[in-house]
Amino acid sequence: MQVESPDYRDLVAAVFSYEVVDGGIDPDSLRRIHAGDIAEWVTALDRSGMFGKTVIATLSDQWQRKPRLLLEALLEDVDDVTRRRCLVAWSALDRRSPLTQIG
Repeated sequence: MQVESPDYRDLVAAVFSYEVVDGGIDPDSLRRIHAGDIAEWVTALDRSGMFGKTVIATLSDQWQRKPRLLLEALLEDVDDVTRRRCLVAWSALDRRSPLTQIG
């Protein structure tokens, strides 16, 4: 029997709500998340005191493998316009990523 892991997206969204309150995620942060540079987000979760070490390690691993999961958590409570703007910016980063891997 496989047990589903809990979805912490709502709690993560609550911890980071101040980051997206004024129009979404800033472009530099979005680029870092897209590149898998999630250390500051993991550290902020750890400092929040809302998550145990196991949960933080699990989220860190998930976000490292698929940074889009962090983006989705951050956009959980934003308005539709902000969500669309951030997703369009993310898509633009997706289109550029293969080119940076060539050289």
